[in-house]
Amino acid sequence: MAFLKKNEYLNCHFMKHSLHFFQDSIKACCTNAQGPVFYPDYSGEVIDWNYIFNIRKKYIKNINSFWNKKTIPDCCKNCSELNLYKSKDKVKKFENIIDTVYFHHSMSCNAKCVYCCYRERSKGYNYKVLPAVKSLIDNKILSKHASIYMSGGEITINPEFEELLYLLINYLDSKIEILTSGIKYCKSIESAFKADRCILIISPDCADRETYKKIKRVDCFDELVNNLKTYISACENAKNNIILKYIIVDNINDNNEEIEKFINLAKNLGVKNVRMDIDYEKYNIDNYEAIPQKYYDLILFFNKLAKDANLNVQHCNQVDFILSKRTKS
Repeated sequence: MAFLKKNEYLNCHFMKHSLHFFQDSIKACCTNAQGPVFYPDYSGEVIDWNYIFNIRKKYIKNINSFWNKKTIPDCCKNCSELNLYKSKDKVKKFENIIDTVYFHHSMSCNAKCVYCCYRERSKGYNYKVLPAVKSLIDNKILSKHASIYMSGGEITINPEFEELLYLLINYLDSKIEILTSGIKYCKSIESAFKADRCILIISPDCADRETYKKIKRVDCFDELVNNLKTYISACENAKNNIILKYIIVDNINDNNEEIEKFINLAKNLGVKNVRMDIDYEKYNIDNYEAIPQKYYDLILFFNKLAKDANLNVQHCNQVDFILSKRTKS
């Protein structure tokens, strides 16, 4: 993990300008470290944005302090992204502007993935997020160029999803990244594609119904493929803004044959972007189980097939970090 040297400062963008709506709390980030927590037991009460801003400023003041020997706050230790935020200069004053928001506040889902990190969490919706977003907009705190990430659970089955997405489409000048199973078709996502305000990340992890059922534990492969075709039919722009993800699952899709079928699926659909991930639950940052050499070989095979098919290979920073730091078996 990263450490700061003498006369280096932590200048973390998340600490200053990010907001993460989690299931029962509101935080500054969602990396492997906890990070600053603004509301540890949140259940929908009115949010005081000045209170949050003052917490941010307190962290920065302590980081800059000559008397503070802790260059990294305890809540940020072992963060996988510390290397991205090293600075030789003290952190300057900053505005009360939010330019990164994660909606990760509901764990209900319409799939039962074998690798789900949240299967032990309670389901349902603990609070409404729309009032908070409207307040951010009304108070001119949310940047019109904000990076927005919507996930879950399954965000599209949240009762607020449609209204929330339409609100963001109409307000933002930037694209909204939505992580979804793709099982439910949403007119709001179709509208987002048409407005060029959407990046959709879907993780089928395979290219046939039987393998899909083994991984997702629901029989919805045909629905997913039909939904992808409908989005693309409704808006040609969708092809460039859908990322199909392939998570390697031991003893199910960890072979060249399944990967080849997946690449062919993406090519036949007309999707331009693909991504390969590993099982975060099994090979997370904080455990030290060796990653099989086979994984590295599968990734090379995946990347070669994608390149040959003129597909763009996207990457996840956390996955790249794990693969670079973990020993091979």
